[in-house]
Amino acid sequence: MITSGYTGTLVKMWNFSKSSHLFAINIFLLLLLLPLTNAVEYSCIEYHKGYCVLENVTTESVLSNQATFPVDKFLLIQNSTIPTFGEDHFRQLHTVENLMIHHLKIEQLDLKGCNQLMMLFASYNHISNLRAVDGLPLRSLHLYQNLLTDVDALKVLTELEQLYLHDNLIEVLTIDVFAKMKSLKILTLHRNKLTAIDTIKPISLPSLESLFLQHNKLTYLDTGLWRMPALQTVDLSDNELAFLFTFLEEFPGLATLELHTNRWNCAWLHKMVDRMEMRGIQHGQTDRSCEGTLFGEICCWPEGAEPDPMMLLISRTGIVDDLQDQLGNQRQKVEHLEEAHRKQTYKFDEMKRKIDRIEELCRNEL
Repeated sequence: MITSGYTGTLVKMWNFSKSSHLFAINIFLLLLLLPLTNAVEYSCIEYHKGYCVLENVTTESVLSNQATFPVDKFLLIQNSTIPTFGEDHFRQLHTVENLMIHHLKIEQLDLKGCNQLMMLFASYNHISNLRAVDGLPLRSLHLYQNLLTDVDALKVLTELEQLYLHDNLIEVLTIDVFAKMKSLKILTLHRNKLTAIDTIKPISLPSLESLFLQHNKLTYLDTGLWRMPALQTVDLSDNELAFLFTFLEEFPGLATLELHTNRWNCAWLHKMVDRMEMRGIQHGQTDRSCEGTLFGEICCWPEGAEPDPMMLLISRTGIVDDLQDQLGNQRQKVEHLEEAHRKQTYKFDEMKRKIDRIEELCRNEL
């Protein structure tokens, strides 16, 4: 009896040990497989206008480094919520050149890491914070329909050709933000809350062709220090402007200028329309209703605000200062050329003396 009970106990202990061993093995295998269960392989659910369409992308999958994405160059992400879109995402999308991330409830956009991206559509989000870095190759950036109040971060995007900032919350803008964008052709700022566009120093945008400023709250606009020789289209409609300072002088290529729905001073508007007609500048839209005086299908007010002589003087002074700076630069170039000429003349005279000396030695030898 004792021997039988002892044997039974040993069998039970062996079975328990065997069961525990198998349990441990199962747990170990489960732990090995656990990371694989978190891996997410995103694939195109369809192609829309050449874009590979992805759905249900999560920030967690991206941050865990367990997500894999298609290697398409054109990518559209939809039906996802990504409050912060930044370097981690762009690192995963390193083959993408054209990216659409509309309607993703993005609040913060950090462009660091998008080293291959040429075109980015990030509209219809909640973006209020922006970050960008030098050296990005972005050519086209769509940030309309967001909550932006400050776009200073964009000044380092020097390769931009198209920049869409309309339908945001920008109130005050310094035009110098765009100063290094020498290839910029299209700039949209309409339907913001702009009350002023400041110019700290002369700005040259040699490639800009279209500028849209309609549906803002601009009460004045001084373009005296703007140099935009290629500008063809400007829309200033639906603002609160009564006059412009120097305007047509800065834009020799202007072909279309929209002026309707403002508070123009009639005396100023008469002169402006005459100058526009002389240059063949068109305006396609008109004021359908007018509580003031209709002139050339544009509404104006005889008692409308007139240019402040002091402000006009300040504007002219700015232009004169700019011209003086240009003259100063040209004067320095002339001085450098004169110095170079003096050095060359001295070298020439020195060489001539050496040649004369050699000729004299040759004659003495003979």
